[in-house]
Amino acid sequence: MNDKLKTVQDDLAFLRTIAEGGGERGGLGVAGGALYGAAGLIYGIQTLGHFAQARGVLILPPLGSMVLGWLPTVIFLILMTIVIIIDRKKPQVGVANRAVNAAFSGAGVANLALILVFASAAARHHDFRYWLFHPAVVFVIQGAVWFVIFALRKRLWMALVSVGWLICGVAMGMLIDRADVYLLIASFGLFAFMMVPGFFMMRQAQRLAS
Repeated sequence: MNDKLKTVQDDLAFLRTIAEGGGERGGLGVAGGALYGAAGLIYGIQTLGHFAQARGVLILPPLGSMVLGWLPTVIFLILMTIVIIIDRKKPQVGVANRAVNAAFSGAGVANLALILVFASAAARHHDFRYWLFHPAVVFVIQGAVWFVIFALRKRLWMALVSVGWLICGVAMGMLIDRADVYLLIASFGLFAFMMVPGFFMMRQAQRLAS
């Protein structure tokens, strides 16, 4: 009887491990974590460059400003394409991992829709401030995504990342008339709550895979 009970307990523990996907990785894996971290680095540098422009420290010709505005997105799209190709060959294991990936994917779809909303509003009203609300809302959405991840993984650092995104998003929304402060907050948020967690998850996944 004890042997049967032990076998059942072992089976339940095994199934729980599969469902949680190891419990530490966060669901993004090596490639996904690297992409998330790289996005934080790339766009953090971009917003820091815009901050330097707003303060008059960095003066660029029109072509330079265009490069600063578009090159980060081109680089990110290339990296994203590579990650999609890599991840297509790797099956997702565990309900929690799939939920985490779905949360990030849902946020990406929402971001695309919000681009249309805020860009069209800025164009109709001829007011760039409408567009500045878009990054603030994206930050808030990221905070919501990380709250979902915290609820699934129960890691304190994930809750701190969620709170960081939310605070930065609200602060940016309240400071759209202060371009320099707005951009400085955005840069800090991207470095602290996107680059650092992304590369951290990448390292975690690498350790689990080794």
